[in-house]
Amino acid sequence: MQYVPAGVLWALALIKLPKAKETQSRHVFWAAFFAAIACTFYVPQIYLAVDAFLGGRNVVKLATLISLMLGFWQFRSAILIAISTDARRCQHRLVVGHWAVIIASGTAISGFLASDPGATSPNLQLAYADEPGMKIFLVSGSIFLVWAGFDLMMACLRALPHLRSAAFRVGFLLIALGCAASCLAISDRVIYGSISDGARPTTVFTTYLDSGYWILEALAVLCIGTGLILPAIRQPVRDFLQNLEARTLVLQLRPAWLRATAAYDEIVLKPSAFELLTPLKPHARQHLHRRFIEINDGFLRSGRTAVVLPKESALLERAELLLARL
Repeated sequence: MQYVPAGVLWALALIKLPKAKETQSRHVFWAAFFAAIACTFYVPQIYLAVDAFLGGRNVVKLATLISLMLGFWQFRSAILIAISTDARRCQHRLVVGHWAVIIASGTAISGFLASDPGATSPNLQLAYADEPGMKIFLVSGSIFLVWAGFDLMMACLRALPHLRSAAFRVGFLLIALGCAASCLAISDRVIYGSISDGARPTTVFTTYLDSGYWILEALAVLCIGTGLILPAIRQPVRDFLQNLEARTLVLQLRPAWLRATAAYDEIVLKPSAFELLTPLKPHARQHLHRRFIEINDGFLRSGRTAVVLPKESALLERAELLLARL
């Protein structure tokens, strides 16, 4: 379970890598990149190995929180830019987010540096322990993350009625659900840390919190990742399905094409000995277009002797509609 969120986020970062330098699209890449770093450090084995390499003072815990905050900040910026219809208001909200992450991360870093985080611990749960600085570190980061997550959730829900594409509606709904799950996961850690006092308690409630956190984290990452990917793959998926439909229609219209062109070889543009393989050839749209024209030409030349079956008429209508969309 712990590896799933990190894997999804690294995959999303790789998908968005080509747009890392684009002004309007770079925020999604950086959001996925920073969140992937944070989720990777959440894996106990990786946390222990990296922190031991850095001196064994739980510095990775600081890197994890800052990466997560930067990821939420970039993600919030990406969503606001995507849904904004008022450039001035959008810019104002972006500035608010910019200063919020600076203040929150600065407070978290100061709190961490002012405390004694102790030696590398296999217990990665957020715990307040007895350090005032650590309390500041955890609370400031948690407040920012919950604020950013809640703001994102509300922004996505408000945008839903204005989205025409089903892919975007489903994507934004999943993002809102993921943001809600992330807020619950962060709240889970705050509650767990406030009652654990640096140790791992074994009450039923804390066991529920401990197990619930990983489920919420995975749900948040999967929902947000899927919500971001859906609009991006909408056009490739649509193209694939239309290409598949075109090939299917070429195959289904073959009997009508054979009858229509049986007595009129001259209307066949490029006769081929491998005509049976036409549905498998490249450029399915062109083959369907040509077959559609040849069938109609053949039936027109046949005049009253032409017999178009009801099923073939339906297929020709489908082909015409598909060609009009392509």
